Amino acid sequence: MQTDGAEALGLVAGFIGSFAFAPQAFKILRDRNAEAVSGVTYVMVLAGAMLWLGYGVWRAAPSIVLWNAVAACLAALVLALKFRSSVPRSTS
Repeated sequence: MQTDGAEALGLVAGFIGSFAFAPQAFKILRDRNAEAVSGVTYVMVLAGAMLWLGYGVWRAAPSIVLWNAVAACLAALVLALKFRSSVPRSTS
């Protein structure tokens, strides 16, 4: 893979944009509470990341593929934590 200036910029921008979701995931894991997280927001983030991922594959753009795969994984993690915490636990 040849890295020109535009691709290098995409790699840095994608890293920052993708890992912007990590603090939310870590906070949910630490606090074991995802009540305040908007499920709709993260569904939209996941859908957008998946569409960008498809676009990156189509255009053969490594930075778009890589970082949108990371963003999709983090958004899916937050959603899984959100929905897991919203399921009532039995008190048996």
